[in-house]
Amino acid sequence: MEEETINAYLTFQVGECVFGVNVANVVEILEYNEPKARQANLPYLKGLIEHREVVIPLIDTGLKFGMPPVNVSNQICTIVLAVNAGQSDEFDVAVVVDKVSDIIEVSEENRQQITSTYKPGYVDFAAHGADEQLVLMLNVDKVFSDTDIVELKKIIKE
Repeated sequence: MEEETINAYLTFQVGECVFGVNVANVVEILEYNEPKARQANLPYLKGLIEHREVVIPLIDTGLKFGMPPVNVSNQICTIVLAVNAGQSDEFDVAVVVDKVSDIIEVSEENRQQITSTYKPGYVDFAAHGADEQLVLMLNVDKVFSDTDIVELKKIIKE
């Protein structure tokens, strides 16, 4: 039986940029709670939170994408994402974002390839969301480098 592709994306804002992630990667959207501080070699790690009785890392999405850090406000929230690190090695990570925007459907013909010099490996394509705003669609499984994944998993185990 052929696996069906999900074309629905959760969009969220970080600073002035709008990003999207496939809803298949979204575990849950949570109200923001201050994480437990944790020292690490990862400057974008805000700390650790407990989700469903498991400790997971909380990532400042602004810092991860080379932008200013996400500011705590009444619209800030946390998105828990399932990341596949390869060879059926999946773990959850939480990302803090300025605000969750919408869920949009993106058909194949509405996908815009990014051909400029700015195209990090974790951006699959661009599409237009609500109000025709450009949305960068992320490949959650490629946002973290192998080194990042090793460090994050080490922190989780401790």
